[in-house]
Amino acid sequence: MFITIIMLLHQLRQENPAFQGINELVGFCSKIAIKILYKRNFNEFPGSMNSYFQTGDIAADSIAPLFIKDKSGELPIRKALLSWDKEIKDEASAYYFLVKLISNRIEQETAKSLKEADPFFGKILRSINHLAETNRINKATWFGTVYILERENRQITSKPIDPEFIENLPLYLFNTKNEIIVKNVFEHIKSETDFFPAIPLNALIRKIKSVNGCFLQQISAESHSENYEGKFSVEIIVNEGLSAVNDRLDSFYFGKGKINSTETSVFKNVLMEISNDLKDGGISRGLYEYVKPHMADLSREDYYKRYQQTLDYLVRLLKKEIAVRLDKTDI
Repeated sequence: MFITIIMLLHQLRQENPAFQGINELVGFCSKIAIKILYKRNFNEFPGSMNSYFQTGDIAADSIAPLFIKDKSGELPIRKALLSWDKEIKDEASAYYFLVKLISNRIEQETAKSLKEADPFFGKILRSINHLAETNRINKATWFGTVYILERENRQITSKPIDPEFIENLPLYLFNTKNEIIVKNVFEHIKSETDFFPAIPLNALIRKIKSVNGCFLQQISAESHSENYEGKFSVEIIVNEGLSAVNDRLDSFYFGKGKINSTETSVFKNVLMEISNDLKDGGISRGLYEYVKPHMADLSREDYYKRYQQTLDYLVRLLKKEIAVRLDKTDI
């Protein structure tokens, strides 16, 4: 028998379903997730991060929580279905329900991955999320992409700008604090285009980070003027973090004989390459792939036995040192 999505959702909706089609529903969700990700074509990810995110991994991580029972013993996908406020009357409306549900999960998962890979992304995202939490902006999803909306808008009712549109906006719109940047971009969209006034969130964060040669805005804590504007360089923040990690590498790992001088040099070169990738958006490959060019004879198995734990700690320490310095800025 040919199995359709609406048939599976009908089974799922039953109060005490003897749900035999769970594997089929997982399969449908996986295909939809992969299709959404390919449609986006990773345009929301910085260039150096494209290889870091694997489509299948993101798809699996996005849909898995929907099929893990919560504390009440309920499947989250069933809860979402029961709370869905639109009629599911045919295959098209059933498919639409899954697309909306999975799009939201993908956005959550990619934002989580971006925050973990790039401390700058996380810092700017927290700043913009604060605007949403204080009811100054709203969020909505359009075909898998999260947009921010003006306070008076709760949903997107016509076509918004594509994420790529943000890359070509004039720099003067971004030469201020995040709250003003958002207002500037809204006004530009409304006055210069026919698109619905909505801003793609991840693309906006990338632009804020990269504008004016990778400078982040900092309002000086020492200034009493609200109009004072200073700038804080991404490069300075990363280099200071890297210096702190190198000090730890010299004093503890090399100083106590845990690694030799050759290994210390390799680790410093690897950390330098990773820090450069962090400036550009995030770690672009697995840690072994960073080490391999510096130790041509090192097998993957030997790497994991001898170096993975130490290098993983040092990379996490690097991100922490960067985050500490970012927390001292107002961006």
